Formats: sequence, structure tokens, C-alpha cells
Amino acid sequence: MATTPDTAAAEPVPALPGPLAGAYGRRWRTVVDRWARHPGTAVATLGPPGTSSHLTAAFLAERHALRIELCDTFDAVLGALVDRRVDQALVPSAYQGATRFHWHRDLRLDAYFAQATPEYGIAARADGTPDGAGEVTVAALWEVRRIFGDLAPPALADRPVRWVDADSTQHAAELLAAGDADLAVTNAPGVRRHALRWVVRRPGAEIVWLLFGHR
Repeated sequence: MATTPDTAAAEPVPALPGPLAGAYGRRWRTVVDRWARHPGTAVATLGPPGTSSHLTAAFLAERHALRIELCDTFDAVLGALVDRRVDQALVPSAYQGATRFHWHRDLRLDAYFAQATPEYGIAARADGTPDGAGEVTVAALWEVRRIFGDLAPPALADRPVRWVDADSTQHAAELLAAGDADLAVTNAPGVRRHALRWVVRRPGAEIVWLLFGHR
């Protein structure tokens, strides 16, 4: 079961050593208290609606009266935070460019927490899975390409893959729906939003989410 931000703020996580648990709790208390003093705090993360980042941000917004700003890329999220157009940025630890936030001289890590994503998997258009033995084009974020290799059924596993770069899970689903790819690695909201169908899917993964603010 995912550890929610509210839970983390209320009590230490027993599995952590004492000093780490204390630091974890103090960070969350500081952030939650700040949100309570400033309703409408603006938090930027990756859109469009339906991305795992958006769903996690919405989870926080509902409980803490935040204002969520969705950006097309994490580069845009970083820019919005550095330019002080938002107060904080929500970034998944799995994002390959997260170090750009960590090492930016004007930013700091405000808090972190674990939260599960929705289901992920390989999706096809409703009219079927590509047949044959030739190359198959797959739209996916770089960070989730591995899911294709882990889940692909035998009929797809041995076929050469040409990757179509996507900016988000929803963008991957959009590329597939538009005919720009044969398959997509996306999440459950992407499948629903674009009337796709699952080829194979897996439960969501619990990952660590990072909240960055201004130093």
C-alpha cells in the first residue's frame, strides 16, 4: 500500500532508522504547514491530464488546496520553477533528468514520498495488434521502454523495435491513436482517454516522488 504524504507527515515510517525517519517527517511537516498558510500554492508537474505525475499532483492538491500547473515536458517544469512562475515542482525519481533539479544551485529538495502509479502496459489501437514479423514501432517515454521488453508476448518479443519518442504516457497514447506508432507503452488513463486496448498490462509501481522548491 502506498505511503501517502499525510501519513508521512503524521508519523515516522517504522522501517527507516530513527534519524532518517525524523528528517522525513520534519520535511513533510514543514511543507504541509507552508501549504496550510498559503492556500493555492502553485506546483508544476508533467501533463497532460492522466499522466502519473498529474494523478499524484491531483492527490496532493485535493488534500492541501494546491494549484497544479501542467507542463508539456520536464524541461518546462524546471523552467517554470527556476523562473518562479510556480512555487514547487513535482518530479518522479524515475525521471532520467531528475539530477538537473537536484544539482540546480537555485533549487532545493523540499520533501519526498512514495506513491503508486496506475496500471502500465503495452497498448494497441482498438482495431488490433500489428501482424507479421517485421519491424514494429512503439511510442514510449525513455524511462518506461523497459516495460515493453519485460511484458511483450512471444508474437512481439522477437520483432525489431523502432522507438517513437514520447514526452509523457499520454503523448505515447496520442501518438498511437493518431497512427504514428503501432503500439505504445502507456498507462490506464491513456488507454481510456484514446479508446485503446491493452495487449498486456501490469500493476502500477510504487515510486518515490520528489518535491523541489526554491533555495
